[in-house]
Parts: sequence; C-alpha cells; structure tokens
Amino acid sequence: MTVKKHNQGKSYVILLFAMILFVFSNGRWVVPLAAWIAPIFLLTYLSRTNAYKGLIILFVLFTLFTYLMLYGIIPSHLGVLTYLLVVYYALLWLFPFIIYRIFANKISGFWSTLFFPVAAVSVEYLNTIFFGSWASVSYTQFNNLALIQISSVFGIWGVTFLVMWFASSVHWIISQKYCWVKIKKGILIYSIVLLSVLIFGEVRLKINSPQSKTATITSFTATREIKNYFNELKLHGYTSRIKMAKEDRPQLALILDKIHDDIFQRSDELLQLETELIFWPEGMIDVLEEQEPDFINKAIDMARDNKVYLLISYLVIPENNPSDSKENKSVLVNPIGSVEWEYHKSFRVPGSTNKKGDRVLPISNTPFGLLSTSICYDMDFTHLINQAGNANIDIMLVPAWDWSAINPLHARMAVYRAIENGFSMVRQTGEGLSIAVDYCGRILNSMDYFTTDNQVMISHIPTRGRATIYATIGDLFAQFSLALLIFGMIRVKIKRLN
Repeated sequence: MTVKKHNQGKSYVILLFAMILFVFSNGRWVVPLAAWIAPIFLLTYLSRTNAYKGLIILFVLFTLFTYLMLYGIIPSHLGVLTYLLVVYYALLWLFPFIIYRIFANKISGFWSTLFFPVAAVSVEYLNTIFFGSWASVSYTQFNNLALIQISSVFGIWGVTFLVMWFASSVHWIISQKYCWVKIKKGILIYSIVLLSVLIFGEVRLKINSPQSKTATITSFTATREIKNYFNELKLHGYTSRIKMAKEDRPQLALILDKIHDDIFQRSDELLQLETELIFWPEGMIDVLEEQEPDFINKAIDMARDNKVYLLISYLVIPENNPSDSKENKSVLVNPIGSVEWEYHKSFRVPGSTNKKGDRVLPISNTPFGLLSTSICYDMDFTHLINQAGNANIDIMLVPAWDWSAINPLHARMAVYRAIENGFSMVRQTGEGLSIAVDYCGRILNSMDYFTTDNQVMISHIPTRGRATIYATIGDLFAQFSLALLIFGMIRVKIKRLN
C-alpha cells in the first residue's frame, strides 16, 4: 500500500510539473522549450495511471489551464462562446494524448512513437479548416529560423510533427528503461531526421539571401485621425458608431467626410518618402455605404496625381441593418487611377457578423512583382494563402488589426505563410506588431503599435519571391498524416479483433 501511494504521489508531482509547462507551451506566454518538454511529462503521467481516469483528469486540467493559456486571446466579450472555444482548444490539445494512450501501446517498437505526432498534425489540420491555424505547435518555434524553413516543404505541419515526435520518442526511451540495445535505432532515426531538417534550413537561408531589386512600401496607421473620429462621436453623445449610423446618419456622414479628408492628407504627406506603394491597416476607418463611391474616387485621384499604388482598407457600414453585414474591404488603386481589385475579407473571426468574401485572393501584376492581399485573420488559413503560392506571388500585403493579448503572436503566425509560399510580406497592424519579412521569414522591418508614437513603417521588399515545394503540394503532408492515423487506428482494431 505504501509503495502504491508513493507511486501515486509521484504521478501527481509529474502531472503538476507537466501542467505548469503546458501553460507556457503555447498561447499567450510561449516558452519555446516548453513545447518540446511539456508533452514528455504528460505522456509519462498517462503511462503511470489508468487510461480513462488519467484522460478525464487531463481533460479537466487542460480546460482550466487552457483558459489561462489563452486568456485575452479569446476575447471575453464573446460571452458563452468564449468558454466553448476554451473547451474546444482543450480538446484539440488533448486529442493526441488520447490517441497515443489508447493505440500506441498496441504496437511494439519505435514506430509506435509516430501515433503521437501524426495525431497532433491531423487535429491541427482539421482545426485549420474551420478556425484557422490557431494553437499550432509550430508557431511556438518562431525564433528558430533554421528549423521553421521546413515549412517551405511540408508547411507548419512539418514543425509540429518534429516537436511532437521528439516528445513521444523521449517517452518511448524512458519506457524502455534506457536500454541502449533497444533504443539506439530509434535515437539514430530521430537524430538523422532532425539534423537533416536543421541542415536544410541553414542551406535554404544561405542560398536564398536577398539579391533581387527592392520596392519601397510605406504603411501606416492613422492613430491621430482615428482618435479624432471617436472624440467627435462622443461630442455628439455616442460611444457606438453603429448606433449613430442608425439614429443620426447625416451627422455621422459629415464627421466621416472630415476624417476621410484628414486621412488622405496624411497619406499624401507620406509621398515625400519616395515610395512605390502606400497602404493602411485593416478597417482603418468607417465608410458609409452611400459615401463609398466618393471615398474610392479620392483614392483614385491621389494615386493618379502622385503616380503611386494605394491600398486602402476600410469598413463599409450598410444603409440597411448597419449592425450586420458590414463589409471589411481592401481596395488597390494603381498609378493611372484604375481600381485593380476590391477584396472582401474571406473569413469572419468567431462572433463577427461581417459579410464574407468569395475566398479568392486578388492578384495584380506591377513593375515590382506580382502583388496579392489578404486581411488579418485570412492569413491563418493555410489553404487560402496557398493560392498565392500557386500563383507565384512575389509580395503579399496584409492589412491587419490585432489587440494586445495576441501581440506579437498573430503577426508571427503570418510569417509562416511567407516561408510556406515563397513570398515576401508586409503586414501593417493597428494595435499590434507591424512586420515586413522576406520569403525565408527574415525580418526586414517591424514596428510595435504600443511602443511607437508615429505608426509609420517604411520597408524595402524584394521584388521577386522564391519557389517552394509547399506552394505546389499545399497541405498534402497533413492530409497524408490524417490518412495514416486512420489507417493505423483501423489496423490496431483489426489486430485486436483477431
């Protein structure tokens, strides 16, 4: 009885340590090393306890600790949806442990370790289809530039696979009681794979050093003008511009006309910086539906008069039912005064009622390469942005708007799309990290909204991208992992029946 209590006590100590690491293994307070180590302790705990009891305990703890991990990332104003999303992500992170605990011990040898990373990749891939790539393990390794170059081949799934395979491999080594005869082959296999990935990353960084011409892109957030807008609303007795759009639309139109002029004047002043393109962050200003033609004409006049490309991003408030079906748009105007595209944000963030776009990325051929755009949350969807890779886009412009809890995480997530698809990227962000990177994810410029007074970023961007394997095959590695997981589970079930 004493030995049993001692082992049980030791299991709970392991669990406590595992859950502390778990909080820092993803989400808001990431410590990259924790992503590698936390799963080892969690797998060790599960192996020391009854499967169903252990998984129930983990589900309860994962739910509680996921709330801490994602505190502020999932906004509290979503109400019940906030807690539903917390439970959802807790289950997402728990899924690989469920699969490993139930199936891995039914297969002997080192290859049983593949169940864990394959399950992790599979559940991340399915999550990406519906909610984007939030919670991917791969994003925790942002600072390891050599490692994440494997994204140019397998996407983020390659990084997730390696991190989770490390955990199950170490756990397997422990379960073999460190017997060298049994573990040497497994250690050799994983070491060769990891070393090959790191060498590939270093080589890719070396041979893809920027050598092409660059384009000067100026992006900015009109913080002063936005503050003036909300101050004007308050002076007229409103804290909600949607409410004012319903109750006093003519007065709101007068306020917005003045703010629009101020923003275009600010944009015009930036032309002294000799830039090829100017663009704004996501939904930088409201535009009433009836104002939109004149608003776009102002952009056309400015672009034509100054021979510059202008990407304007704004939120259209409809005349009928302004609370719903708002249009989150980005419009590109070329130097001859023609509209190249009107792009609607493709994916709505949870809780949003904005109008959805057609999920087709726009493309424009310019003197400084092929351009495309996607708005903020759209960059979280690997299959959407893979359109840019297929089209050999050179530069991706990303108007975005974040908040403090997801800063700088969300900007870093977007960098992976550049590595995957071989384009350089400029992401201008209101209330977050603005960042410019090349096709290898090297940072060319950055600016934090919360620590910068003048939110203007000038970036010199390579005019030619790079071809990548991922651009061609897309999420094939993740799809193969899902198929492999299903095959493995069926095989184990058949084996048990026989």
